[in-house]
Amino acid sequence: MAFAVLLVTMLAGAMNYNNNLGFALGFVLAGLGIAGIYHAHGILDGLQLHCLGAEPVFAGELLRVRFLLRDEAGVDRRELFLDWPGTAPVAAGPAALASRCVELPLATQRRGWQALPALRLQTRAPLGLVRAWSWVHIDSRQLVYPRPAPAGSVQPPAAAAASSTGRRPQSRDGDSFAGLRPYRPGDTPRRIVWRRYLRGTGLVVGEDHDSETQAPPCFDWDAMAGHSDARAARLARLVIDAAAAGVHWRLRLPGSELGSAGGQRHLHHCLARLAVAGLPADEA
Repeated sequence: MAFAVLLVTMLAGAMNYNNNLGFALGFVLAGLGIAGIYHAHGILDGLQLHCLGAEPVFAGELLRVRFLLRDEAGVDRRELFLDWPGTAPVAAGPAALASRCVELPLATQRRGWQALPALRLQTRAPLGLVRAWSWVHIDSRQLVYPRPAPAGSVQPPAAAAASSTGRRPQSRDGDSFAGLRPYRPGDTPRRIVWRRYLRGTGLVVGEDHDSETQAPPCFDWDAMAGHSDARAARLARLVIDAAAAGVHWRLRLPGSELGSAGGQRHLHHCLARLAVAGLPADEA
């Protein structure tokens, strides 16, 4: 608007004083403004935008969604910005790159699948007089884990406490074990019967005589009190603590049960199931 007022003032002065140079300057500036509209549109025209997804986060944290901008036309695309409605624009990187990756933070409120809102791609190049923009509707959802209960606020079941704090008898001879079973990922190396491994029979793990006390704990949805979000938060804390302690655990949810396992892969599998547990069918 300021540029338009300036042009009108210059042309009015040129007509008043019959100044040909004033006319020429006003027409040149007006032509630059009209050409800027065309070029601003051309910067966005033909640009490809791909959603690369995001790593799951806990409810209340920022979901960092990655996007890939690709330019196969070789157009000099400058001053590109991406933003969600109501958030500050994020620069899309230098214009010299044919493809660039942009990360946009998105606030999360609750667990479950979160649909991505419309994304705005805009530019003010080349003159900064006009703004060209386009709304991109992304058909994608990102998973948000339940926010775990505070550390120490949830007591594990008795079996879990025995499994995570009880001392396991140590053995130097594979024959002193009550039984043998095949090695499973997550088993501690000190329980591997190395004598049998040297004989070429593969990795086997010894079972103690008191193996019944070493049964993996079972975290049960029905055993938790409160509404569904509170149950998911307590169970999330239990599986996180179990993974940190290096023990195996089972997770029992309405209509399903995850078998005994441990490690980060099993942890993320349990958190993903807890993210949608107890939600309506259309949200889960």
